[in-house]
Amino acid sequence: MEKECNMCGITQDVKFFSRRTYGSGTIGYQNKCKKCEREVRKTYYKPHDTARRVFKLSEEEYNTLINRSQGKCEVCAADMGAKRCIDHDHKTQKIRGVLCNKCNTALGLLDDNKATLKGLIQYLEQAEQQELSLQ
Repeated sequence: MEKECNMCGITQDVKFFSRRTYGSGTIGYQNKCKKCEREVRKTYYKPHDTARRVFKLSEEEYNTLINRSQGKCEVCAADMGAKRCIDHDHKTQKIRGVLCNKCNTALGLLDDNKATLKGLIQYLEQAEQQELSLQ
């Protein structure tokens, strides 16, 4: 069975359309194909909408926070693009800044433990010196 997408106009098999159950219990298919549905969702998706609700940030507060970082990670200065993470203290729930996914994940995996972070820095410095002495 085939269906035409109302958005792109392409006729294709119904497996390319999401199923839909009407109030009457009848099962049908969406008017847009899955590919077009994804495109529509992207245009309506607001980055970190969940984070805004959790931290009770207004649109203005969120934009101020994002603009403060100027699109760069506050730790490594990498260009973040759309993959920004609102970093916060898990104990106090207070926002600390905006980080790239890698830096935010690293902090989370290390449980924000400063001693572990210092230990990693010392390890890297020692390893760097050992590499130089081996050559």
